[in-house]
Amino acid sequence: MIERPYAVVLNGTLQLGLELIIEAGQIVKIRPHTGLPGAYVLSAAFVNAHSHLEYRGLQDMLKAEEYFPWIREITEAKRSQMKEQVMADCELAAQENHKTGIARIGEHSDRPFSAVALRDAGIDGILFQELITFFERDSASDKIASVKQRLQKQAAVFPGESYLAPHTAYTVDATTLKTFKEGPPFSIHVAESKFENELFQSGTGPIADFYRANNMEPIVPGKTVVQTLQDWGLTREGAQFVHCCSINSEDVKILAASKVKVAHCPRSNARLKCEPAPVREMLDSGITVGLGLDSAASSGPIDMFAEMRATLSVSTQRGKPTTGEETWRMATCSESLPFQNPEPIWDIYEGSRTPLIKLHLQGALTTDDLIERGKPEHVEWLQTDENSPSPAHLGGERDKRGEV
Repeated sequence: MIERPYAVVLNGTLQLGLELIIEAGQIVKIRPHTGLPGAYVLSAAFVNAHSHLEYRGLQDMLKAEEYFPWIREITEAKRSQMKEQVMADCELAAQENHKTGIARIGEHSDRPFSAVALRDAGIDGILFQELITFFERDSASDKIASVKQRLQKQAAVFPGESYLAPHTAYTVDATTLKTFKEGPPFSIHVAESKFENELFQSGTGPIADFYRANNMEPIVPGKTVVQTLQDWGLTREGAQFVHCCSINSEDVKILAASKVKVAHCPRSNARLKCEPAPVREMLDSGITVGLGLDSAASSGPIDMFAEMRATLSVSTQRGKPTTGEETWRMATCSESLPFQNPEPIWDIYEGSRTPLIKLHLQGALTTDDLIERGKPEHVEWLQTDENSPSPAHLGGERDKRGEV
């Protein structure tokens, strides 16, 4: 089959006058137009580097305006949710991810319902079953065992890699955190707010106050959370750090040297009044950064175009802007997920099997224009011939992925 868009996004750059020959789901030739083009742009599908599907039902429901009060509010709200409600929320959020052009996801799951929703939506990636050991009725070992059972249940149906993941450095005990210094990939929320650094550097701030209100004295290494995690062995290949808002230049150097990947969630960060993440500095240091839509409870509607616009806006306000091309690359960056079995580059090139989307946006001549005007309703999935694999599962079968 021949796809003849008026433009193609190659490595984040909009290029005019190219057509693709696709056979059995694989791009076999990219060449100049041989006929009249259609009124659409062709792009690699998006990758959502950080997601919480199960919070979809809490969109516009939480009132707290800052990070830690919001964390306490969502923790309470979760307790009132019924199983059937959360299952339906996961299904809706997965479908909305698909509608905005996402074929791959870094899903962070507490309850065991996201895997079925992602499978049904045709989305793969990595599913992280989140672990919290702070303020639990059970011992840490009992909690780990119960979370692993949820992970096994989800891994049985999820069409991607599945791993245990510590929630944050302040909600998982230090002994358990140190077990992640080796082994499979993991993802962890890091330095989402300044309060984490206050906790670890000086034992002050609302998180430290919460510890003491629950008769626990916090560990105070006298270092930033990134530097503390480095001491504990968690800054390593196979690690994805989410948010990284409150990090300094030394922290950036540590992440770059350790090959830690970062998920950037600008809409969620802004909603919770977190510091703007130093994305320009991270990119310049060689850190792999992807875009995450986080949860609808903090980011709002599931919309990758809105996330890209927020990325550009926040970086511009910092005075250290990212470009449209860089931002598009972050939105299509499968490498931002710490796969144990990495796959070929996620982009459009001869030999690629990356799933593709059509963007029905007439007259867009730059990547910035696509970002500015793009909406989920402009997305159409490219259907290849009937012998090709399902678009979201082009990476191979489940048994070729990492072990659970």
